[in-house]
Amino acid sequence: MNLFESIGAGARTMAADKGRAVITTVGIVLGVASVVTLLSLMRGGQQQTEAYFAELGGAREIRITNTRTDRVFMSAAERASERLTYRDAKAILNDCPSVRTVDPEIVKFLTVTYGDKKFAMKVLGTNRHYPYADDMPVAEGRFISDEDCERHANVVMIGPTYKQDLFGDEEAIGKTIQLDGVPFTVVGIMQKKEFYFRGGGSRDRNVLEWFNRSLYVPITTMVKRFTVTDRLDGLEISAKSLETIPSLIDEAHTVLLRRHGVEDFTVESKSQQLAAQDEEGRFFNIIFWAVAFVSLFVGGVVIANIMLASIAERIREIGVRKAIGASGFDVFVEFLLEAVVVTTAGGLVGLLAGIGLTGAVERLLGMPTELTPAILATALLTAVGVGLVFGMFPAVRAARLSPVESLRYE
Repeated sequence: MNLFESIGAGARTMAADKGRAVITTVGIVLGVASVVTLLSLMRGGQQQTEAYFAELGGAREIRITNTRTDRVFMSAAERASERLTYRDAKAILNDCPSVRTVDPEIVKFLTVTYGDKKFAMKVLGTNRHYPYADDMPVAEGRFISDEDCERHANVVMIGPTYKQDLFGDEEAIGKTIQLDGVPFTVVGIMQKKEFYFRGGGSRDRNVLEWFNRSLYVPITTMVKRFTVTDRLDGLEISAKSLETIPSLIDEAHTVLLRRHGVEDFTVESKSQQLAAQDEEGRFFNIIFWAVAFVSLFVGGVVIANIMLASIAERIREIGVRKAIGASGFDVFVEFLLEAVVVTTAGGLVGLLAGIGLTGAVERLLGMPTELTPAILATALLTAVGVGLVFGMFPAVRAARLSPVESLRYE
């Protein structure tokens, strides 16, 4: 019996006893459906996280932050340190060959006045690199320039939400607003930034709205007019390429350690943050995989038991086949292929069930999913693998039956 005949025999066996075939494949169907849904959820979550970080500047971004200053035990050098400053940002820009952009940030809430409107608004002092570092296109006008920083210019960029609060539908470019009583000229409006996480309680909330609720002024003007000190609230830098990220981390660390004399800062890349996110989600992935594994394992055990029962019913048939020339290997291949046919059929049904379950999860729970051909192929191959593994023992047992004893079997 050749390969196709063995496959046909497996299909005929399933058709001859439909009830047994259904019972045999239920576990495989559930297991494959679980694998499809699991992988789709994992891929969808990964895609969503990558898209979110891309909105924040992508994997080339590196965040530098001050370490905590409220620790009980701090050295004298740590207590004397000025922490991160605008001077540090300029040193990194000048001394790090791998750097592409340097985005220093000083944040204050100031009273903003225009006409009879008065609000407490977030004002961010930064430089011309900010739109590139955080992927913030300009909708109208222009952003802060190097010349603005050199002249300590009283110019301001407005986020779209704050623009609507202050001006409504009125033209804003060229108008003057007051920041804590200091006049600033509006030179540009940022493009609206949006990102909505699917799933959980934030599906209707723009998690990047804080970009839209900001005013942007030259960092030198912020220092001169409002803070006096050039200490930074945040510092983001970006590498020229993904390959130069490790080099830039080392270069920035060296520059800051040389300037501060103590390691009172942390340097973390967006790729490291992505890895941390993956680590946090690994626990849930293990649970999902365990559910899928249990379903497939139970399905495999059921297949092995039913195949053994089928062999007991067909002992005389096996004896006849061996008596007329079939080898033990022929019998082995036939029964193994029967198991594979059963699991493949269950796998195909499981794919359909998994596609439906994935769609239901996405629609009803709002969870992000990403269904790809690779996921479907992986799930189907998993089903075939179960058939090969759990069909092996029954197939070996059938192959080892003695033709003489089989023909005598009643």
